[in-house]
Amino acid sequence: MRILVEDGERSIALTEEQMEHTLSDFYRCVAEEAGHEETEDTMYDCTRILVAPDVQDAIIQAYQRKWPDAPMNAIIIRLAISGPKVCDNLHCGEVVIQKGFISMRNDS
Repeated sequence: MRILVEDGERSIALTEEQMEHTLSDFYRCVAEEAGHEETEDTMYDCTRILVAPDVQDAIIQAYQRKWPDAPMNAIIIRLAISGPKVCDNLHCGEVVIQKGFISMRNDS
């Protein structure tokens, strides 16, 4: 694992095992690698995370393994709505979390 911090962004290098999750588990794994301990009030903002193309491929494969009968367009729609943004400039296995990716539910 490698974490670089620059201008409120953190770059994290994930292993193949860490990449191969459906979205909720993927976000939890990334937050954990960034040093965040999840609670029931933790929320993730999918507009504040960038991933390398191979990371998105691994997420798609996780959905295909979990729901082998799910049509590919259903998986792609799920990623379009609540998935991370793909950034072609990132290295294999790289994820960049931006300020605001992790927040806490405000119950007040």
